[in-house]
Amino acid sequence: MEGIKHTLLNAKNHEREGEIIAQAGKSGAVTIATNMAGRGVDIILGGNPPDEMESKTVRESGGLYVIGTERHDARRIDNQLRGRAGRQGDPGVTQFFVSLEDDLMRIFGGDRIKSLMNTFNIPDDEPIQASMISGALESAQAKIEGFNFDARKHLLEYDDVMNKHREIIYKKRNEVLENLQHVIDNLQKSEELEKKRQELGQERFAQVVQFVSLKVLDMLWQEHLSNMEHLRESVGLRAYGGQDPLVEYKNEGRKLFKQLLDQMDFQVIDTILKAQATGEKSVPQHVVSIATTHKTEQEKDISRNDPCWCGSGKKYKKCHGK
Repeated sequence: MEGIKHTLLNAKNHEREGEIIAQAGKSGAVTIATNMAGRGVDIILGGNPPDEMESKTVRESGGLYVIGTERHDARRIDNQLRGRAGRQGDPGVTQFFVSLEDDLMRIFGGDRIKSLMNTFNIPDDEPIQASMISGALESAQAKIEGFNFDARKHLLEYDDVMNKHREIIYKKRNEVLENLQHVIDNLQKSEELEKKRQELGQERFAQVVQFVSLKVLDMLWQEHLSNMEHLRESVGLRAYGGQDPLVEYKNEGRKLFKQLLDQMDFQVIDTILKAQATGEKSVPQHVVSIATTHKTEQEKDISRNDPCWCGSGKKYKKCHGK
């Protein structure tokens, strides 16, 4: 845009967003906007407040010209952009520029079009305007909209997977807090563990088991939440390969949860064995950073927007209060 006077509309200008959009219909105005910035605001030809003479000038010159630098996954967004050029029957034009390297083209047929360009020796800088490309784009958008609809439809089924994991983990946590002896009895028996019990003494050993169990459980559960979120994002792309994202999520989620439980048992015992008999460092320091206070003590007065009691750095509503 060198040498062309323009207005930039982005997140940094959110306070002036309405003002910038309101004047985007003036004669000669050039407004550069990030993706759908200022949505929901009418662009009045001639500016706002309307000026009849300037409005007439803009109409006679063709109205608003909307240029898009790529097509969106959803036709709805493209149509919203088109709507900027046709409010109340106003004249206008929209023009989208698409690269074969855009995600939409790359996933759906970009390679095929590239091979055609090579076959016919079409220069890289020569634009292609063909109904075949428009049709391919609209077909791709329809497929993605279908995938997104299915994802929303199965939202509760995705949540049900995590709820089952959450119920098991919370049950284990409550057991550590309320029935510690049962937890101790269920520890994998070994000669080393028995030696540690004798070294620490029964009372101190029970304290260490509880402390370590809570630390390890909270720490690994947070990692599991993050892993499941990444999994949920990644399985969506498998729909392009004909796989059912929900089935993939359930299968791989089951494997991740089994790994979590196995790792939890191993790490609890391994950490207990490293505990010292006396002093403040009776529990290895690498597990001390995660808070483990019982929910009824620490969460009863916590606000949804307060930092979570577990020390994750997230708001409570985004972490243990989710």
